[in-house]
Amino acid sequence: MKRARSIPRSIPSFSLYGERADVRLKTDALHIEDIPSRSRKYLWKIGAHRHAGKCQCVVVTRGAASAELEGARIAIDAPAAIVIPADAVHGFRFHADTEGYVLTADLARLFGSAAAPQRASVEALFAAPGLIPLAAHPDLARRIELLLGRLLEEFRQPDSLVAPVGTWLACSALWLVANAQPGPTPAAVPNDADLERLRRFRLLIEAQYLRHWPVARYARQLGLSETSLNRLCRRRAGATAFELIQQRLALEARRRLAYVAGSVANIGEELGFSDPAYFCRFFRRHNGVSPSAFRRRAAGG
Repeated sequence: MKRARSIPRSIPSFSLYGERADVRLKTDALHIEDIPSRSRKYLWKIGAHRHAGKCQCVVVTRGAASAELEGARIAIDAPAAIVIPADAVHGFRFHADTEGYVLTADLARLFGSAAAPQRASVEALFAAPGLIPLAAHPDLARRIELLLGRLLEEFRQPDSLVAPVGTWLACSALWLVANAQPGPTPAAVPNDADLERLRRFRLLIEAQYLRHWPVARYARQLGLSETSLNRLCRRRAGATAFELIQQRLALEARRRLAYVAGSVANIGEELGFSDPAYFCRFFRRHNGVSPSAFRRRAAGG
C-alpha cells in the first residue's frame, strides 16, 4: 500500500538549507559551499524549501542528481547549472559521488560592483528556475568551475567580509552561466532605465500580489501611468502588467497546492479568493487543470 505523503503547514524557508531564515549569511551578498559539505549531512537529500530574497545557482561538475523545481522533476547530468530565483521552491537528491558548488546570492547587494550589462544578463538568468546543460560548452564549464573554486577559497579568507574579490568572482561566474543559455548573448541585452523599472515592478508585485491591487495602483506607486507600465511590461517581459501579476498569483497557488496542507478552499481564501468556485476557475485558466487534479499530480497520484 502506498504511503500518504506528509504535507507541512507551510513551505520551509531557510537562509541556507537547515538554517533559520533570519540567520544572516557570512556576507550580506553571497555564500558559497561545495555540494558534499551540506548534502552529506542530510544523506544526499535536500527537501523542498525556499530562500527568502536569495537566488541560488547550483553547478554540478561531476556525477548526477535530480531536482524538483516548482513541482517539476528534472534529471541532472554533469556538467550542468541549475538556476533558482529568490523564493522558488526547490529540492535535490544527489548521488554520493556528486561534486560541484552551491552559490547563494542576494542579487541586489551583489550587483554593487557589477556593470549594467552584466547585471542585466544575470537578472535575466534568474527570471525563471531551470536547468542549463553545460556539456555542449566544455570550455565554458571549465571556466565556471575554476571561478567557483577560486570563489570558495576567497570566501574562506578572514577578510572576505570586506574584500571585493568574492563579489567580482561571483558576478563573473554567473555571467558565464548566463552565456551558456540559448538566446541573446549578455552583450545583446538592452541596458536602459526600463530594466530598473521592471525590476521595481516585480519587487512590488512580490510584496503586494496577495492584496489583489489593480494595475493602476501599481503604476501610481512606480510613478508611471497605467499605459506606460503596460508598454514597459510588453516591451521587456512580453506580457501586460495584469498578466505578470496574475502569473505570480498562479505560481503561489501551485506552490501551496503542491507543498502546503489545507483544503483547496482554504488555500484559495489565503490567496485572496473568497469564492472557491472563482479560485478554481482562475487556477484552471492559468494551469489547464483543476486545483484538485494538480494536487494529485504533484503528489504523484
